[in-house]
Parts: sequence; C-alpha cells; structure tokens
Amino acid sequence: MRDKDLERLEFFKVLEKIKEFTSSKATKRFIDGLRPIRDAEHLKKEINVTADFMKIQEDVPIYPFDDVEELIKKASIKDAVLSVDEILSLLKVIKLIREVRKVIGSYVSTYTHLQTIVKNLHLFSNLESLIESSLDLRGFVKDSASEELSTIRQKIRSVEKEVMKRLESLLSRPDASSLFSDKFVAFKNNRYVLPVKTAEAKKIIGIVHGTSSSGFTTYIEPHNVVELNNNLITLRGEEEDEVKRILRRLTSYIGEHAGRLHDAFAALVKVDFLKAVAKFSKLTDGKLINLGERIELKEVKHPLLVFLKEKVIPIDIVLSEKRGLLLTGPNTGGKTVALKTLGLCCLMFQCALPIPASSDSKLPIFENVFTDIGDEQSIQQNLSTFSAHISNIGEFLPLVNDRSLVLLDELGAGTDPMEGSALGIGLLEYLRLKGAYVFATTHHTPIKLYAINSDYYTPASVSFDMQTLDPLYTILYNTVGESMAFEIAKRYGIPYEVLKMAQKKLPEGSKEYMQAKESLENYVREYEEKLKQVESLKIQLEKIKKEQEKLLYELERQKEQGWEKVLKDALEYLDKLMKEGEELLKSAKERQKIREFIKEKRKDIESRLKVEEIRVGDWVELMGSKGRVVEIKGDKASVTFSGIKAWVSLKDLRRTEPPARNEEDSMASFEIKRGLPSEINLTGLSVDEALYKLELFLEEAHKLGARSVKVIHGYGVLKKIVEEFLSSSELVIFHREGYPKEGGAGASVVYLRKD
Repeated sequence: MRDKDLERLEFFKVLEKIKEFTSSKATKRFIDGLRPIRDAEHLKKEINVTADFMKIQEDVPIYPFDDVEELIKKASIKDAVLSVDEILSLLKVIKLIREVRKVIGSYVSTYTHLQTIVKNLHLFSNLESLIESSLDLRGFVKDSASEELSTIRQKIRSVEKEVMKRLESLLSRPDASSLFSDKFVAFKNNRYVLPVKTAEAKKIIGIVHGTSSSGFTTYIEPHNVVELNNNLITLRGEEEDEVKRILRRLTSYIGEHAGRLHDAFAALVKVDFLKAVAKFSKLTDGKLINLGERIELKEVKHPLLVFLKEKVIPIDIVLSEKRGLLLTGPNTGGKTVALKTLGLCCLMFQCALPIPASSDSKLPIFENVFTDIGDEQSIQQNLSTFSAHISNIGEFLPLVNDRSLVLLDELGAGTDPMEGSALGIGLLEYLRLKGAYVFATTHHTPIKLYAINSDYYTPASVSFDMQTLDPLYTILYNTVGESMAFEIAKRYGIPYEVLKMAQKKLPEGSKEYMQAKESLENYVREYEEKLKQVESLKIQLEKIKKEQEKLLYELERQKEQGWEKVLKDALEYLDKLMKEGEELLKSAKERQKIREFIKEKRKDIESRLKVEEIRVGDWVELMGSKGRVVEIKGDKASVTFSGIKAWVSLKDLRRTEPPARNEEDSMASFEIKRGLPSEINLTGLSVDEALYKLELFLEEAHKLGARSVKVIHGYGVLKKIVEEFLSSSELVIFHREGYPKEGGAGASVVYLRKD
C-alpha cells in the first residue's frame, strides 16, 4: 500500500500511540515496520495469537529491556569482543525471555495459538549460567571467570599490599607533617605516589610524576616502590589481556547461539508489542473483529478521536448488499470523519489490531486502500487543488481491482460543478466496472441522482437537527442529504433579500427534486423507526423463547426427578420385603425362589429408572462438568469434555442443557484426573530402552486425555536425547525444563495435543 494513503488515514499516528506503551526501542522499531497483512491465512493466525494473548496479558511480566539485536549480530562475527556492559545487557534480556516463557508456556495447553510465540522463546540456561559465573552485575569480570585471572589478581593484590605498606611507612615518619602535604597515597600515571610539599621535594629520592595546579604539591614515586609499581603495570597488562580473552570466549559462545537468540529476541519484542496493543485497546475499547465478505462496521468510532474527545458517537458503516456508498450532507456533519474511520479501521484490522467497534463487525481483506482526501495543493509542482486531486486519482486508478477500497472525499469539487459532476460520475462508473469497494462523499446533485438510480452504489446522508442545524453524527442509508446552504447562510446573517433572489436562480426542477428528496427521507425515517420496533420485538421474542425453553427443561427435569424418587422408593421397599421374606421363609429352596422374584422385579424397576434414553449428540453432566456424547457402545458412552474424550458408564450421566458461551469457556479447565498417567522415570535406563518406554508412555497418556505429564531423565546424555525426541514428537505441543519444585533441569514438563 502507498505510504501517502496510510499517512492521510492517520495510520502512522495510531502506531505512534501504540509505541507510547512499549518497553524497548526494539519494539518501537518493530512497530515502525508494521504494515497491513494481505494474506487471509496469515491474518487469521495473527488475530488468533492476539486474541489468545489478550486473555493472559495482565499476567505476562514485561519491564524495560535494551535493543540487543546489533549485539547478537556483532557476536556472530569472528574474533569480535563484546564489552561487559553489552553482555550484561544481553543477560537481562535472556532472563526476561525465561520469565515470559514461563508464564505464557503455562497457558499454551488452554490457549493453543500462543504456541507460535512460545516455540521461539528459547531458554539459554547454559549461556545464562556462564555469564553469571564470569561477570558481576556491577559491571566487572569476576576472579572466578578463569584460573589465570584469579592467579593474576592475587598477585596484584599482594604487590599492592606491599606497595601500600612501604608508602604508609614513609607517611609515618616523625617528620612526615613537614614533608607531605597530605597523609594519603595518591595514584598518578598508573603508579602509586606520595604528595610531597614542593619545597621539600629534594628530601624524597624518587621519580617525579607532576605537581598540583597550585604548585604546592609534587607527586613523587619513592625509589623503594618503583620496581613494585613496574610489576603492577605488567600484572595489570596481563589482567587486561586475560579479561579480553574471557570476554572473547563469552562473545564466541553467544555467537554460537546467535540464530536462536535472534528468534527469541524477536519473540520477546512481539510480546512487548502485544502488551502495548492491549493497553492501547483498553483505552480505545478496541475489539478484534472477524474476517468477512462485506464491510459491516457496527458502532464504530474513529480510533484517534477517543483521545481527543470525551464522548465520541459511534456510527454504523455497512456495505452489505452493494459495494459502493455515496455519503452526502452539509459540511461539519462528519462525512470526512466517517470516511477516514472506515479506511483507518480497515488498515488496523489487517494488522490484527483491535478496533473500537462492536465485536460482531466484519471486514474483508483489501490488497490496497486508495484515498483522495483533503487539500492536495502542491506549490512545488505548481498545481491547483483540482489538478492535484486529479493527479493523485490518475496515479492509483490503473492499480484498482476488485480487492481495492477507494475513498474519495468531496467528489467533483474544485472545478465547474457541471464538469465536476460529470467527471465524478465517470469515476464512479469506472470503479464499478473494476468491482472495487468505494466510499465517496459529495455535494453535487447530479452525482446524488446517479447514486439513487444505481444498483452498485447506496446513497446515504449524515443526519442533522433541522431546528438547531447541529450534526447528529449518524448515517441514514438510502437517503440523499442537502448541503443546507440557504439555512446555514440565514443562520449566519445573510439578508433575506439575498436568499430570496438566490432561490429564484436555482435550476429548473430543483423544487421538484427537493420535494421528492424530502418524501424519500420521510419514508426512510419511517422505515428506520419500524425497523427499530421490529428489532426490539425480535429481542423480546428471543428472550421469551429462552425463558420458555428453560421452563420446559425444568419441568422435564422435575418430572424425571419425581420418577427417580418413586422408583428408588420402590427399590428400597423391595429390599425391605426381601429381608422380611427371608426371615419368614425357613427353607433354602423357598428363599432362593423369592430372591429370583425380587431380582427380576429389581431389573424391571431399574430399567424404568432411565426415564430418558441418552443418545449421541446429547449434552450430559458428570461430576459437575458438562460434555457432549459422541459415541455409545453397550452401557458406556464416549463423551467429549472440552476436547478430552472419556468413556463413561451411562448410569453415571445425566442429560443437561447446552452450556452458555461463558460456561463453555470455563469448561476448558475440566480434566479427568483419576487414573491419568502423570510422570515417568527414565533414569538408569539405556537410551534405546528409555526412548521405547517414553514413546509408549506418551501414546497412553494421549489416549487417556492427559493434558501434561512429567518426564524424569536426569542431567546426562539421556536428557539431550529425550529433549530431541520430544521436539520431534507429533503428540507434543510444547515442552520445558521443570521448575525447582518439579525436579529442575533433570526433568521435562510435556504438554500434549488434545486430539
């Protein structure tokens, strides 16, 4: 899409607003590159990811982090050396990635679209440990980073101790107060020296390293520490070389992980972006809408107006039957805002961003959104306003197709009204032949008449209060709006004589046109009122229908429960008869006869106990959770509880109402816990035996509907083999190292597919 179209629709202003909520310059850079998606599958995927993330975003930890992309690239260059600060910056990012992965990973089994993020949030446990063991968070290399560094620093401390001892002995001389300007050891030119009074400098044998600015003090290195200072310089050179070697080694190790680090950092940036989108969406009351075949924006607001005005009136922008909409009416009525609202919402939708509209709104995907909005006058090109408009339109017309949205503001303006109208109609006809979606505004009557008679364009107008001339900011479809020039002129003091003479100069047929237009508008208003009444009645009928269905269900349930009580009482009565009969009958043969009689009657009663037969497709209840019957075999039924299938005895099930939407969401947490495998211990097994047992274990856990299991493998070669197997298994959605309470790095927690 053309950047100038995105600019006119204020798309970049939306991006700037989202950037205010980010935690890194890298995320701001990512947002700068954001452009509308044109592929349907890609867009659906991004919308699903955003939707799932919105449900958990408050739990995801994000704090400010550095842009380390260039550091990662630098680390992959041979013999490159990152500084301590650069490596610590990267360490902070690695730690944040681990924290974010931990939280999002715990939700993957419920919100499966988050897997696309989690799979790239790699862990770098070894790298993290290596950096922490080598660098102090205060910004220096630790002694423990290498044995050589530890030895060198021990020598440095030993020599420094001896230097300080010798210098402090001089400062303790009886005549010290007369020799030294201060009783402290100074450091000049990388050497330890003493501050000697310049007048007494000749009394201290040594090397002069300068004087103070006042000249009162001369800094002298006494001869008895010269050799020691030389040793220190040599040792510090060795220390610097060893530190550089350690940093080069760390940089090289970082470079080996550059590819995975780049992917993980990109995923972290995506998470930060989604957090920012969630905050922006909360302020704008944005919602993710669905992909559709037509434009159906309901109760939509301009995404930026909510930041400028306390109250923004929502409008409906609908092109359901026709592909073109021609909006008319006076200035300040909101025509241009409506046009920009549609364009901007289309761009945001194709970036998988929530828009301030009703959640049942729909939009198609556009390959391009072309605009001709506002004053296009160009001094540099020496073009008039009209010429600039035509130049812009001429630029994009050859690119228009049936997957284009064209937004034209003030069609036909800027030139002779007759010629402008003819040209405007010609443009609308051309766009009709191209099959494009078109939203245009105009004041010209011939263009309005063209739209009224068109089977491609729907005429519409912005509503006004005819008494106060205040805009109502709603769109009336199948109407034609007036420019209201005479009414506005009268309101602002134009003499009546001027208006009377002007009305006489209106073209022939204008009066008849105005009368016809008024009749049409009255008809539309009447239609709109009746439509509202019908919609209201429809809602009431739906409510009554649901109440009746609920009442009917309750009656059936009470009837069923009544039968159950009667039949259970009958069974209890039979048990009582059995006991009394056995007491009365003494012979075993007679007692056996009565047992068989009671047994036969018990079966009859139990068969009656099943008042309603459970069938495939019924909603049933078990242990407080609802599921749906998908198969019945004998006395057992296969029931799906939120994606988990389980075979359950029919006698344990009870028919129930289908769950409401919010109830279906809560069903996602249902798990059948009894009898499910939870972990397997592979330690002590050979690789072949361990993989064989692991494969069988995962298949069994999957068949039984387990959501997650734990695999104990230890820390050796077996750990690596098991992790490779889990990464390639089709049954595994996602796996991670265990947390300390789960066995730490010696165990893996595995999340299994539902199907």
